[in-house]
Amino acid sequence: MLRTLSLLVAGAALLSACASAGPSSGPSSGPSSGPGVDPAAARGEAFAVRRCSGCHAVGLDGSPAANGPPFWQLQRRYNALSLQKRFAEISQHGSGEMPPIEITRSEAEDLVAYFATLGR
Repeated sequence: MLRTLSLLVAGAALLSACASAGPSSGPSSGPSSGPGVDPAAARGEAFAVRRCSGCHAVGLDGSPAANGPPFWQLQRRYNALSLQKRFAEISQHGSGEMPPIEITRSEAEDLVAYFATLGR
């Protein structure tokens, strides 16, 4: 449990550190295309591309971003509740190398919805 929490903290820390970086690649192969797209997941993907892709591969396709773990790996490690809590912590305090980054409750919910699409 402690190891899992440590990994979550490290992953979340990297998310926040990259918040001000621009996208490192084009659009991901996430939920932004096709019929029946969950609007929350699409908003979460847009947030991830805008705020996280400087350090993370935010989609399922490859990305040169190597500073942080790819989102698809984080999706496999953490459940929705732990992600939601971690995003709140990052918003208030940052973590490790990641400075605080404002993530509203609705943005965190959208990110969680996007993360869920990466497991499909």
